[in-house]
Amino acid sequence: MLRAAHRLRLGASLLPHARHRLLSTMPRPPAAAMATNTAQNTAQIVEIKSPQEFEQLAVVASAQPPPVGGPVILDFYADWCGPCKQLTPKLEKLVTASQGAVRLAKINVDNLPEIAQALQVKSLPTVMLLHAGKLVDQFTGVLPDAQIKQFVDKAAALVGGAGVGPRALEEAATLLEGGDVPGATRAYAQLLALPEHAASARAGLALCALRDTPPNLALAQDLVAELHKNYASSLNKPEVRKAISTVALAAEAGDAAASGGPTEAEMRMTLEGAPRDHATRYALAQKLLGAGQHDESIEELLLVLRKGGKAWNEGAAKGLLLKIFDMLGTTDERAVKGRRRMNSYILM
Repeated sequence: MLRAAHRLRLGASLLPHARHRLLSTMPRPPAAAMATNTAQNTAQIVEIKSPQEFEQLAVVASAQPPPVGGPVILDFYADWCGPCKQLTPKLEKLVTASQGAVRLAKINVDNLPEIAQALQVKSLPTVMLLHAGKLVDQFTGVLPDAQIKQFVDKAAALVGGAGVGPRALEEAATLLEGGDVPGATRAYAQLLALPEHAASARAGLALCALRDTPPNLALAQDLVAELHKNYASSLNKPEVRKAISTVALAAEAGDAAASGGPTEAEMRMTLEGAPRDHATRYALAQKLLGAGQHDESIEELLLVLRKGGKAWNEGAAKGLLLKIFDMLGTTDERAVKGRRRMNSYILM
């Protein structure tokens, strides 16, 4: 423990700026500790509590590609250090804004003097940047806000700039849309370990389960149940709503197929004589949806609304339409136009 006279001297010199050194002097953890589950190697902001955690959450993380790894900013501080209390919140805000490009590891030098000594930290606050296991930059004291931002932006630039996490989610979605279910599954599984993207990753895995060969509806439903149980605050994210609605529609289509019933031709014949038979038109919409005929299904459900079925079966037509629109996505032209028409019929 660093106490009184053993505390770091504010204002003393740091490692030379140009010095790039491997962290070979760090205390090495036992082999068993190195086998730590990488799922805990992913929080964007962490408090280092041991040399073993430093090895895993800083050194190893800096050598991994983002968003699971990436450049790691080391924030050396102490509870008694006033300037540290000014700097750390600024770093946290900037690192969070990088959206997965940069990570922050906070190190209390009183609790972990061996790490501070190994890296020759001589004043507080001290901030260093780790990339690929090497120290590539540092500063001491509380810089002006613009310079602190410049430091974090420089770290993010090492991996292509801010927004790595969202880009990784988009890339996983593109793989799935392109039919590469195994590739999308691997991408989403990696993103599962990121707390800020765990809900979206589970939603993506649910969609992968439905696109698998054969489709695994049970797994998709389990993943959706986990979303409802553990990620309530993320349920309104578009990608999460899409997964929830898609899985619900798949289950409904399966139930409708299992129940048998009249054919599409028979239902259309019934509707010719009874165009306000909302139950038959709804069943037809379900059958069309199960066959992947989304446009036709939307049209039938809109007809239910237009022909006075807004309140039929507790608004079932509107409910199914909303699920379809969520499944298609907020930017899909069919969803945009369909929502507009649905709202106009409801207001009639």
